[in-house]
Amino acid sequence: MKRFAFLRAQFLRAAALGLFSTPSLAADPWADAVVGYSPGAGVNPSITNPSTTLGAPERSTGELLGFPAPVTPYNTPFEEDEIVSIGEGGFLTVRFDEPIVDSPSNLYGVDALIFGNGFFTTTDFTNGTVDGLFGEGEFRVSVSADGTNYVPLAGTFSDGFLPMLAYLDLSGPFDSNPGSVLSDYTRPVNPALTIDDFIGRTFSEVVALYDGSGGGIGIDLAGTGLASASFLRIDMLSGSSAEFDAFAVVPEPTTAYSGCLLSVFVFALRRRS
Repeated sequence: MKRFAFLRAQFLRAAALGLFSTPSLAADPWADAVVGYSPGAGVNPSITNPSTTLGAPERSTGELLGFPAPVTPYNTPFEEDEIVSIGEGGFLTVRFDEPIVDSPSNLYGVDALIFGNGFFTTTDFTNGTVDGLFGEGEFRVSVSADGTNYVPLAGTFSDGFLPMLAYLDLSGPFDSNPGSVLSDYTRPVNPALTIDDFIGRTFSEVVALYDGSGGGIGIDLAGTGLASASFLRIDMLSGSSAEFDAFAVVPEPTTAYSGCLLSVFVFALRRRS
């Protein structure tokens, strides 16, 4: 009886502190508005609608051609209603209603994800053994808290690496049937992985390396001096072009202690009843 009273007291304390609440970031992790866009030079005019980057990333592609198929790291979004192109000198700026938060507790320290349409190449269409990577160009990323003052992130990024993965239970890299187990488009892949970790790997091994993630280029606000950012801007570098499908905020993880305590409390209630 004393043990139950203790668990009840701890549960109520945690609830009062808000430890059981779901982070607001998880409610709307996608880009909500296009603030600015310039296509730049050398882009395909049929894929210059920046609003395609708003909302959740695609899980299927090829519908306009009459051959819909799940998005995989070998078959990324490519149709005009799915991606926007940015060429040399071009830029795209999006706004998030739920801000990107610089949180060291985020998985791998990644705070946001950018989904391009680069893809792994293969000549093994059954097993998907990776033999290369197709990615078009480099770009810079800047973030802003107020939409006026932008801080560039260190280094440059490529749209090719860690291509998108929509489902975790597909039978192959070019499966025509959607899966039933969704990947997590807000979960980053381990950024320590390089293309060398994927060369020679089969599709099933690639999925295992993704560890539940839907892929995407990881962004970390550390070093910008910003605690959070509601605006993200992409600027293409000289001689580069790329296509983009979506953006996501990585939600802060819930407190492990509260989750464990909730499970113990529920178990105790069941045993008591």
